[in-house]
Amino acid sequence: MLELFRQKMPLSCLLYGLLERCFSAERLDRIFLENAKEQYTREILFSTVCDLMLSVVLKVHPSINAAYQKHPEPLGVTVSALYEKLKGVELPVSQALLRDTSEDLSDILDALGFIPDPWLPGYPVRVLDGNCLAASEKRLAVHREVGGGALPGKSLVVFDPERRLMRDVFPCEDGHAQERRLLGAVARAIRAGELWIADRNFCTEGFLNQLRHHGAYALIRLHRNLPLTEETLFSPVEESQGRRILEKPVTVAGRGYRLVRVELEKPTRDGDLFIDMITDLPADIPATTIADLYRRRWTLETAFQHVERHFNSEIETLAYPKAALFGFALALVAYNISSVMISALDCAHQKPVSKDISGYYIAHEIAATFLALIQLGEGLDWRFVAACAPPEFAAWLRETARNVNLRALRKHSRGPKQPKSKPPYDPKQPHVSTYQLLTGKK
Repeated sequence: MLELFRQKMPLSCLLYGLLERCFSAERLDRIFLENAKEQYTREILFSTVCDLMLSVVLKVHPSINAAYQKHPEPLGVTVSALYEKLKGVELPVSQALLRDTSEDLSDILDALGFIPDPWLPGYPVRVLDGNCLAASEKRLAVHREVGGGALPGKSLVVFDPERRLMRDVFPCEDGHAQERRLLGAVARAIRAGELWIADRNFCTEGFLNQLRHHGAYALIRLHRNLPLTEETLFSPVEESQGRRILEKPVTVAGRGYRLVRVELEKPTRDGDLFIDMITDLPADIPATTIADLYRRRWTLETAFQHVERHFNSEIETLAYPKAALFGFALALVAYNISSVMISALDCAHQKPVSKDISGYYIAHEIAATFLALIQLGEGLDWRFVAACAPPEFAAWLRETARNVNLRALRKHSRGPKQPKSKPPYDPKQPHVSTYQLLTGKK
């Protein structure tokens, strides 16, 4: 039966297999036991709570209460007890869930034979940025006398753009907290040889020192409050894509850096006429390459848009910060799963296909078959996907991906939209007859 599903519903099988591996009960309960300090398991397992939340994140159910009502078996706890469990999910548990699954998915990509497109050969790239969760519904007693939006929290996210994986998340319950407060925790995730790209909000002397201390490299937009010593005037480098690029050496806390300036043709929305970046990459890496690397930082913003558009990453009904941040962490794992699924399609065919297939058609195909797969395959045992080694699971993914009909998923490109002039509105004739327009009648 499973082989028939792999032939007829390959995309849904890819997704289901990856979900079963990343969210296996054994993995989830192990992560909970290793990272929870205050919570404990009494009446409901963490894996069960995670399954219910995941169904909301994947938009299978509109709310936790709906997922609770639709659960095929009685959970043995009230919905109030379920919400109590959710509001107490500790931040290290949410963080460990993303870390653990991203490491496994990275190993699977290696076993698939996935070859990353290096941004800068020899330097694994990490992009750091913050994400503030949208205001939740005012469901708590503390919200009753508050007029402003209730922010349930924020987080810093570390993105691996070459493998298209969210690598780490650093959640914070205080929605008004300064993101720089979390940089101390981020420093513990730095590895030697990495290149960290970040916006100017993270341009602090302390973070630069941490990157140096761990043997990593920085490429960060300059913050005007960073204390630096300018040794010489700017030297023009060259023009790239209509932009004039300049460079000069600077010193921060006695350590040498390169200051690269990109002069813009048009000012930014903040009125900036140029962008300054500070880096300690070797001098043999051209300033034009550095400018292009920073420009590609927006890849993480695009990934955030994907998470927001395709998953329920900011559940409005979850007002407690820990519950809301737990849902966001699950959405990041779901993004990684969808990314690996696309990479499996690339690795299963003779040439990369991800640039030629439409995300809309993929989503439509999965929406049309995924529920049927769950209902018809209820008796199937998927536990093997969680137990097998990465090479074995990668082979299963590759064989399943070969059954995907790429022709049905191909993009249909269209030319750029032509500007249209809007006809003047006549209040004396608010409506027109399409029939009369087609027949030329007035």
